[in-house]
Amino acid sequence: MSNKDILQLCFGNLLRRRTRTILSVIGVIIGTTAIIVMISIGMGLSYGYQEQLESFGNLHMVEVYNSGGGMSSNGQTNKMDDRTIAKMEKIDGVTVISPQISQYVVIAGDHKRSERQIIGVRTEMLEALNLEVEKGRMINESDKNGLLFGKTAAAMFYDPRRQQGADWGSTEPAIDPLQKFIITNDWDYGTNQEGQNMGETQPIQIEAQGVGMMASADNEYTYNIYTTIEFAQKVKDEFEKAQNGGRPSNNPQGNEYQDLMVYVADLDKVASVSETIRTDYGFGTFSLNDMLKEMQKTANMIEAVLGGIGGISLLVAAIGIANTMIMSVYERTREISVMKVIGASLKDIRKMFLLEAGMIGFGGGVIGVALSYGISYVMNHFLSGAIGGAFGMGSKVSIIPIWLVLAALAFSTMVGVVSGYSPAQRAMNMSVLEGLKNE
Repeated sequence: MSNKDILQLCFGNLLRRRTRTILSVIGVIIGTTAIIVMISIGMGLSYGYQEQLESFGNLHMVEVYNSGGGMSSNGQTNKMDDRTIAKMEKIDGVTVISPQISQYVVIAGDHKRSERQIIGVRTEMLEALNLEVEKGRMINESDKNGLLFGKTAAAMFYDPRRQQGADWGSTEPAIDPLQKFIITNDWDYGTNQEGQNMGETQPIQIEAQGVGMMASADNEYTYNIYTTIEFAQKVKDEFEKAQNGGRPSNNPQGNEYQDLMVYVADLDKVASVSETIRTDYGFGTFSLNDMLKEMQKTANMIEAVLGGIGGISLLVAAIGIANTMIMSVYERTREISVMKVIGASLKDIRKMFLLEAGMIGFGGGVIGVALSYGISYVMNHFLSGAIGGAFGMGSKVSIIPIWLVLAALAFSTMVGVVSGYSPAQRAMNMSVLEGLKNE
């Protein structure tokens, strides 16, 4: 028998027993849909965890602190200086490393002021973060006293003579971020008490030039003001000098740093980079990606449980397919015997029954996939608020990747073929004389 003949016989046999075939297909549809939807909900939960953490910070970033004493696992002591940074840049997965020098200051311009933190970083770090600029431009190394404002930081300026504080709920800039600014250590600057409460601290004023403002107001960088490493170190040294009564800073430029920012482009390497820094250099690290890994383990467990529940439904469908094929063998004993008499091989008979069972599994799988997409669409567009709020999910409750579709189709087809194997063996081993006599 040719494959074409076998296909025609399979379609004819399935259509001849429509009710039984439809019921078996419905079982596969329910099982396939249950598996896909259950697993997609687990994947939606994992995506929700990632979405939540991304709102807290950058998952590619590893923050390094000089809190581990710099004692590596082999007993070597490391300083967090430029030489150590040069070594750390060679760690597999590291894209950019930048020291982070910060100083809390009073910054004033356009008759308004704000109390913010100025953070000095390497400009290549800001480029790696891919921060969009809404006004002006990105800061560069040639800016000797340039400032790049976060959008929320630019909104935190206020007139000290007219109000007590900034409008903390606003995200619109209260000043022109491209003007000249004064950085000072006088916390009464711009008020009637300006310069009166400094004590032994010498008042200082440092000029700065705004060069740009970032676009987004919903990330961790929007609250800060960024500048170059050199200018941040200058401000920090001047503040310490004023605090020490005019004596020079005890931490001159080029000495040890307290904090580093490490950007890892490949998310899969963030954990290994953190581990290397802790063990080989003895510094403390923190990364939101570490938290994400733990949260994803929980999501994977939930995903496995939900997938198991769906698998039970497909197991029931497999029993239905096996029952359908066994009954088909009993009802077609004469047909099977005649096929053997006229020369059909045993392999062709087995192939026919396996193909029928596989067609039931594949057909049910295709319809189940389509139904799963429909259910996923409804959950994501109409139920995401209620379900996401109740279970801590993000904007997507259900996620169906292409690999899940292909795996579900392959699994449902395999279930059909496996369920039809025993009936196919029975048909292949059936005695011709017994078959004709029973008929």
